[in-house]
Amino acid sequence: MKVAQIVCTLPPYGGGIGVVAHHYASELDKMGHDVVVFTPKTSKSTKYNTRYPVKRLRPWLRFGNAAILPQLIWKLRKFDVIHLHFPFFGAAFFVYLLKLIKGKKMKLVISYHMDVVGSGPLKFFFKLYNKFWLHWIIKVADKIIVASCDYTEGSNISDYFYKNKSKFVEIPFGVSAVYSPQKKNPSLMRKYNLSSDDKIVGFVGGLDPAHYFKGVNFLITAISRIPDRNVKAVIVGKGSLIKKYKKQALTLGVNDRIIFAGYVANETLPEHYNLFDLFILPSVDKSEAFGLVLLEAMACGKPLIASNLKGVRSVVIPGENGLLVEPKNPKDIVDKINIIFTNDKIREEFQLNGINIANKKYRWPILVESLLKVYKSIK
Repeated sequence: MKVAQIVCTLPPYGGGIGVVAHHYASELDKMGHDVVVFTPKTSKSTKYNTRYPVKRLRPWLRFGNAAILPQLIWKLRKFDVIHLHFPFFGAAFFVYLLKLIKGKKMKLVISYHMDVVGSGPLKFFFKLYNKFWLHWIIKVADKIIVASCDYTEGSNISDYFYKNKSKFVEIPFGVSAVYSPQKKNPSLMRKYNLSSDDKIVGFVGGLDPAHYFKGVNFLITAISRIPDRNVKAVIVGKGSLIKKYKKQALTLGVNDRIIFAGYVANETLPEHYNLFDLFILPSVDKSEAFGLVLLEAMACGKPLIASNLKGVRSVVIPGENGLLVEPKNPKDIVDKINIIFTNDKIREEFQLNGINIANKKYRWPILVESLLKVYKSIK
């Protein structure tokens, strides 16, 4: 089967959309399928070793992760399956046009990763896009993959979902086998000036404006309200918002308890997860649709704390592998951190349960078998 995956970013850029596309392509390639990934070429494009070919197309226009790629119309003509990872505004329109031209001769699958909310002037643009254009690209898809029906029920495509449930397939995101429990790496402990007495709250995510919704500012506030100075946060990720977060930590007097690790290569990311004593994803709105990092942390045996948001809460089972907090609520974050750090039995149960859940439900080979069935089901 000849498959085209179309995605706005790929690793090593931080973000779950690119990670999902990468693992889909990798697993399909291992199964013997002919897979090509199309993504925008950027001035900062970093070579990333893959078994499958990557076609980096030069955008006609670019803004952030949005890139106009009209050349997709002729580059996608000979594929059996076109798989678009949405949101990718500059690609969606041209995939839509090609589907209108080819009709049933083209199998179109859309992974609907998340709603786009935005902030500032972009919020108005996204609102217009969702109102006047989003449903057109959704309607022409043969199948729509969602990581969580829970999220979809409250999303921008909820009306279409309720009327066309047969077109939707739930396939959660997955986690690589490299994410598994390990002992804390002594060299990393020294690098970040951490001691064996420290209780480490971990966060991994993009820290650029596109990831404004991660809620890092609420995590920093929460740490400042915990009297125990051995409770520290290690924040992994890069982006221009770091400067603002560092200023906040300094103002609150916890700059020595908030460690910014910066960009971490995928090869050493599992070691960083295994530094943590618990993992938190304190996102603030529905731009966070699932939280791939939650799976990675859970597979490493870390208790989870995550915002009580649709989709995200499908990963965290309260009382089994972690706890939920209300978005934008530092007090709730403090309370849940204290519950986990003051109760060894609860912490150990969350660790063991999380590892079992990850292995049984979220490993990539299992999930890509389901993806392949979706491709083959389209007539």
